[in-house]
Amino acid sequence: MLHDDQNTLFTLAADFIHYTNRSVFLTGRAGTGKTTFLKYIKANTNKQTAVVAPTGVAAINAGGATIHSFFQLPFTPYVPESKGFQRSEESIDRHHLLGRIKMNSDRRKVLQQLELLIIDEISMVRCDVLDAIDVVLRHFRFRYNEPFGGVQLLFIGDMFQLPPVVQDDEWKILSPFYKSPFFFDSKVLKDDEPVHIELNKIYRQNEQRFIDLLNKVRNNEMDEEGFNLLNSRYDAFFQPSQHDGYITLTTHNHKADIINAEEVGKLKSNFVSYKAIITGEFYEKSYPAEELLQLKVDAQVMMIKNDAEKKYFNGKIGTITKLENEIVHVQCKGDTFPIEVKREKWENIRYTLNPSTQQVEEDVIGTFEQFPLRLAWAITIHKSQGLTFEKAVIDAGAAFASGQVYVALSRCTTLGGIVLKSRINNNGLKNDERIVQFSRQKDVATQLAYALNESKKAYQSVVLKTLFDLNAISKAVEPFKKYVQETLKDFNEEALVWTEMLEEKISQLQEVADKFQPQLKLLLDEKALPEQNENLQKRIIAASKYFAEHLQNLSQYLLSSVAVTDSKQKAMVYNMILQDVHIAIAQKLHAMKGLEHGFNAEAFAMHKKKFVSANLKVNAYSAANKTFKTDSVHPALYQQLRVLRDKICAQKDIPVYLVASGATLDELTRYLPQTVQELAQISGFGKAKLESYGQQFLDIIIAYCNQRNLTSQVHEKIPKKERREKDPNKEKTDTKLETYKLYQEGKTIKEIAEARNLSVGTIEGHLAHYVSQGNISIEELVSKEKILLIEPLAKNFEGNAVNPLKQQLGNDVSYGEIKLVIASLEYLKTKNNEQEIL
Repeated sequence: MLHDDQNTLFTLAADFIHYTNRSVFLTGRAGTGKTTFLKYIKANTNKQTAVVAPTGVAAINAGGATIHSFFQLPFTPYVPESKGFQRSEESIDRHHLLGRIKMNSDRRKVLQQLELLIIDEISMVRCDVLDAIDVVLRHFRFRYNEPFGGVQLLFIGDMFQLPPVVQDDEWKILSPFYKSPFFFDSKVLKDDEPVHIELNKIYRQNEQRFIDLLNKVRNNEMDEEGFNLLNSRYDAFFQPSQHDGYITLTTHNHKADIINAEEVGKLKSNFVSYKAIITGEFYEKSYPAEELLQLKVDAQVMMIKNDAEKKYFNGKIGTITKLENEIVHVQCKGDTFPIEVKREKWENIRYTLNPSTQQVEEDVIGTFEQFPLRLAWAITIHKSQGLTFEKAVIDAGAAFASGQVYVALSRCTTLGGIVLKSRINNNGLKNDERIVQFSRQKDVATQLAYALNESKKAYQSVVLKTLFDLNAISKAVEPFKKYVQETLKDFNEEALVWTEMLEEKISQLQEVADKFQPQLKLLLDEKALPEQNENLQKRIIAASKYFAEHLQNLSQYLLSSVAVTDSKQKAMVYNMILQDVHIAIAQKLHAMKGLEHGFNAEAFAMHKKKFVSANLKVNAYSAANKTFKTDSVHPALYQQLRVLRDKICAQKDIPVYLVASGATLDELTRYLPQTVQELAQISGFGKAKLESYGQQFLDIIIAYCNQRNLTSQVHEKIPKKERREKDPNKEKTDTKLETYKLYQEGKTIKEIAEARNLSVGTIEGHLAHYVSQGNISIEELVSKEKILLIEPLAKNFEGNAVNPLKQQLGNDVSYGEIKLVIASLEYLKTKNNEQEIL
């Protein structure tokens, strides 16, 4: 997207965004190109960017998300100081804000990768909301001492337009902490003021006397001459004719609705209705057009979207000449032919992180398709913001709020196109003095040019210091090591040793990086820009080569992962967390390779954006892992038995533990059973398994022993306890407990059912009791795939009969499996309740 090269302030603002990390407040009168600037930055920046806005409609129009949805903020006022804070439903402090935010892994990663946050319609954003954003970014980016956690902010808006909505009770809570409700009085901006750039090249108006009048209104500088000129447009009895193209600007919705209803009612033609086509998530408050649009031939309408082919613009007014199913014909004054208006599509987006490129991307989660039209004999001043009118009747009345006159007047292209229904006096023109004072703080072009050079140097220094800091890799290793330590019983012993070695390698490289930082600082302190500093360039090239080599070695080391587990779920988590470590290393390696020929800020930003990460080819699941078990007494035999076990699992599509767990394979290789009777003494081998797979395992063991002259060692094993026959005269025992004991001995559900002469469903019911108590993990009894299938339906389950769930899930899932998953959810609910109490 191109911009006006002759607009110096536009170019300066763009350079601050492209080449520095200074936050920028971009403002300007109506029609100076603020929206164009937003679109230009979105299309041209190399930075990881997200766009947010205070309302649903504003977010849709800006092509972003709402502030509250993106940051998961509550709507209650945020109190910036916790000292003496009394928790209530009416407000929230830092501690409780972070405690309430449910930030999943994907959202957290988006925040961590974010480099530029654009807030549109900043005039409507309350001061405490900006401080809450600051708290969230610092916390989830682990950069607690930097404003907004190191993210660059671009604030776009005109403070003389729509103000933040603050109820009296809300301001009563906030007033002890803030001078005003406006964003510029937030705590975070008092400590780190943004560059203040006001675009002054006006594209909407070109009539100098009208521009001068608007400036006087904007700055509370109206004089007698100004009032006389403005009120020269007063005509209380003005009645536009049908095709004049005037639109009335009113203060309230009901006034606009009455005018539109009266005018459309005068037309003799019939209504034609057009229903919006809505897909996915699209909330009613965010609808950019009428869900049910009712139009008539000869109705006056307004376009509410800019056409890609520039046939019409947002605010253009015309008259309907023909209504078809998929085309509305609108004749506009001055046009030779009617415009063929078709349905337009608005998108509701959510920001996600591409796992391969690690780029923040827009994910379309809903669409809204409708003709970009609305009845346009009248519209509220609030809804007119951002629109352009050639002719407007301004119905001021006595209900004008402070500053609304400016908004209404600035929608128009010429003074001659304005008609006032009532005279304007000074009371209706008075803008908030706090806004007027703030607007005078804008930076002049010469100051901006100097600040740009200083900010470029500071930004390049930050980029290089961050580049040669390996903390991101260390942070990724911390949860990985913690997980291995917590689940060590499920993995082989070598897993922890390997993990500790990985941590040691990274720690050693981090030490080198820490020692390099003081050298880097000395070079960065020199006057020249880093990208123009020859001494620095030589040092960077040498350092990047060193770190790239060692990072490459770390990548290779990840491929040597020795961790093995029989739990598919735990392997999945292990693989996922190790993938995070892999991505952190790969990103840093890719960045280092971008410095092979030195550092250029723009070229480096483009190189960084090209990062693509391949999946790490490591799988800790034993059924997929083909490496030998080195801590076994007979590793070669262990490997042969595991290959057999995995083959049987693959043929029957069952989890490994239902054939032979890692513990069972360990016993087989340690005790070397030679007969069916000896095999029965091995944990996990009951009657059913003996009949189904016993001989296959024995054949491998016997062949292995014959080749090496080995004999059975089963006599060294403590014999299994024999199950006693049921005594009819004995007191009744806990039948669930009996089942649980047999399960602990390693018997499968089927074996327990046969041994107890009960149905499989009954045994599953017994075990469900222990799942609900937390004694048995659900993953031991139900495969991960089936858990994922059952859980979403089971979470909303109410009642005792599971027939409705079974009907929805079909024959792939048994009644028992459904009951077991419900039991696991009961356990989790109980556990969560206990934690809340504590």
